[in-house]
Amino acid sequence: MQNRILLGLRVPSLLMGVMMVGANSFVLSPILSNVAADLDAYPAQVAWAISAFGAATALSALAFGTVIDRWPAGQVLAGGALVLALAQALSGLSSGWVWLCVAQAIAGVATGVLLPGAYATTAATAPEGRAPARLGFVLTGWAISLVLAVPTAAFVAEQSGWRMVYALLCGTSLATAGCLFMTLPRVHNAMSGPIGPLEAAKLPGVPTLLVIMFAYMTAFYGSFAFYGEGLRRAFGINAQGAGLFVLAYGLGFGAAGIGLGVLAPRISRGYVLSIFVCLALSYGGWRSALTSPVLAFLAAIVWGGLNQLGLNALVISLNRKAQAARGAVMGLNSAVTYSAVFAGPAFMGPVYAALGFAGVTTVAAVSVSIGALIAWKDL
Repeated sequence: MQNRILLGLRVPSLLMGVMMVGANSFVLSPILSNVAADLDAYPAQVAWAISAFGAATALSALAFGTVIDRWPAGQVLAGGALVLALAQALSGLSSGWVWLCVAQAIAGVATGVLLPGAYATTAATAPEGRAPARLGFVLTGWAISLVLAVPTAAFVAEQSGWRMVYALLCGTSLATAGCLFMTLPRVHNAMSGPIGPLEAAKLPGVPTLLVIMFAYMTAFYGSFAFYGEGLRRAFGINAQGAGLFVLAYGLGFGAAGIGLGVLAPRISRGYVLSIFVCLALSYGGWRSALTSPVLAFLAAIVWGGLNQLGLNALVISLNRKAQAARGAVMGLNSAVTYSAVFAGPAFMGPVYAALGFAGVTTVAAVSVSIGALIAWKDL
C-alpha cells in the first residue's frame, strides 16, 4: 500500500521539481526594485543575478548532466533540490548585490542537475506510449510557477519583505527534496553505461534536435523578454494589466499540458512539423492581435498552448534518441535552452527598438520556420 502511494506521488514530485526551478527563475523580476532598494544597489546590478543564474545553469548542465545517468534518480534530484534550497536561503540573507549574484549562481548549479534530471526521469519512468502525457503534466510546473509565483512574490514582498519570498522558496524546495528522495529511491535513467556530453552530442539525430531547440527557444525568450512592455505600449496599460496577459499565456501552457495527459499523442515528424507551422502562424498573428486586448488575450492563450506542445515534442524526441544517455542529452538541452535565454533578448533588442513587438514576433516566426524546415529535412 505504501509503495503504491509513493508510486502515485512520483510524477507530482517531478512536477514540484520543475515548479521550483521555474519559481526561482521568475520571482526576482517582479520584486527587482524592492531588492535593489534594500541592498542599496541599482536595479540593473540586481538583474545580474538573473544572468548569473542562467549562465551557471548552462555550465552546470554541461558539466553534471551525466550524474543522473550514474546515480539513482532520487538521490540526484533530491540533492539538486537541497542545493537549490541552500541557494535560496543564501539569497534571502544577501547583504549586497554581489552576494545575491553568487547565491543565484549556486541556484543555477542546482538547476543544471535538477531540470534535465527531472525531464530524463519522467521519460524513463513513463509506461510505454505515455511519455508525452507524463511529460506534459510535469512541464505544467512551469505554468504553475509563472501563474502563482510571480503574483505571490509581489504580494509577499509588499506585505513581509522580499527576503520572505526566498524563505518560502527555501522551505518548499526542502519539501520537494524529501518527496523526490522518497518517491524515486531505486530509479536509474541510463539503459547502459553512461556517456559524456561530447559523445552524447554525436548520437544520431541529437545535433539536429538541439539546433531546432535553439531556434525554438530563441524565438520564445526573445519574444517573452519584450512581451509585457509591448502590450503596455500597445494598449496603454500598467504592469498589473500586462500581468493578466502573462496569466493568459500560463493558462494556455497549463491547459495544453492537461490535454496531453488525456490524449497522449504519438510524437512523429508530421506532428512536430504541424506544431511548428501553427506556432509560426501564432507568432505572425501578433501583428493583428495587438489591435485589440481581447484578441491579444486569446493569442496569448494559443501561444502558451502551442509552446507546451512544441517543448513536449522536442524533449520526448531527444529522450528517444538518447535512451543510453538521457541525462547527458537533457543536460545538453538545458545548456542550449539557457544559451537562448541570452541570445534571444540580445538579438531581439535592436529589433524591438526599431520595429516594436510586432517586429519581434515576426522575426520569431522566421526562427520557428527555420526550425520547421530543419525538422522536415532531417528528422
